[in-house]
Amino acid sequence: MSAPLEIQHHDLLDALNKKTSVSDKIAFLHRVVRQHCAFIHRIGVAVYDQRTDTLKTFAHSTEGENPLGNYQCKLREARALYQIFLDGQPRVVNDIAAMPSAREHTRRLQAFGFRASYTIPTYLDDSLTGFVFFNSRFPDVFDESSLPYFDMIARLISLLVSVELQQVRTLYGALKMATSFSGHKDPETGEHLDRMAHFSRLIANEVAPHYGLSDEFVESIYWFAPMHDVGKIAIPDHIIRKPAKLSTDEFEVMKTHATRGREIINSMLGNFNLDRSGMARMIGNIAEYHHENMDGSGYPCGLRGDDIPIEARIVAVADVFDALTSTRCYKPAWSNEEAFEALRGMAAWKLDRLCVDALCRHAGKVQEIQDLFQDSHEPPERDAFVLRRGCGAAAPSASVLDSVR
Repeated sequence: MSAPLEIQHHDLLDALNKKTSVSDKIAFLHRVVRQHCAFIHRIGVAVYDQRTDTLKTFAHSTEGENPLGNYQCKLREARALYQIFLDGQPRVVNDIAAMPSAREHTRRLQAFGFRASYTIPTYLDDSLTGFVFFNSRFPDVFDESSLPYFDMIARLISLLVSVELQQVRTLYGALKMATSFSGHKDPETGEHLDRMAHFSRLIANEVAPHYGLSDEFVESIYWFAPMHDVGKIAIPDHIIRKPAKLSTDEFEVMKTHATRGREIINSMLGNFNLDRSGMARMIGNIAEYHHENMDGSGYPCGLRGDDIPIEARIVAVADVFDALTSTRCYKPAWSNEEAFEALRGMAAWKLDRLCVDALCRHAGKVQEIQDLFQDSHEPPERDAFVLRRGCGAAAPSASVLDSVR
């Protein structure tokens, strides 16, 4: 009997073709893995930021409560993971209970009943991008018969994360090129964008438990925060670079950068076929709503309180703080303490109080970010400007508002 000419076969991994989040795709892969290896109770992914040596949880699929939500550390301080990086080889631990529990992540895994782990480093062009973790609540489950299968799944997960990162980089590169072609020269430096992105991640990580933010959501805020002012491409250069307070008419023109920002983002996402709903929504919200105020007095929509998307509230605090502590053509830099004081005052009407508190209580980490991403230009003479320090709960000083155009 001859074999049929056509065979009906269902693509086991078809769900990976859908426009869903990396977390959703990892959860799907976890279900696939469980069909072959039922002892896997958690798959986790951490991404590595080489510039700050920071390892940050990014996505996971966990049966039960996640032991490592919103967790980050310095890679060089995570000795076992750092050794994996140095060796360039995966690591099997078949009894976590027998390991010293000096490191926080080990203690967390032990506390949630995990007994075995397989850790695989991931790379892009020979540069470390992070780690993939397979965890089990049973000991002695990883052996040579199953490890090649997990290697394959880890490579697939690495590709999914790399594609996501490449999409962000493509969009950001396109926006930077559009800025260059427009002839627009924003006085905000690349260091400003780096700082406020890291400030945004710091804030998001701290408020994540309160607002129920996933690791992927937190990391996405870090990726997208530098795109907050893309709408300034559409603002005339004489307004952007004016070394003085804007007139009423000029400020009305400046305010249009918020709505123009979302329009530009949506157009570019469509043109580059990157219009996945989650990405488009978050970047658009950051661009359009980062000048909304908690009391409804902001622009462009006059949103109030929790009606302002949390990603925009987070970026607003990061942006205001860095504007205050940076030298601009119309102002010198404020000290961190002066800026923290101003933020606390703005929390009464403009900024999300939890986000302000999250930044202010981590002065040490803030300083680390500033030391790492310093502006290269020299500040102007202080006596060339007259500034009123701080702002009360009732109203901000003109100098504070001028710092956050």
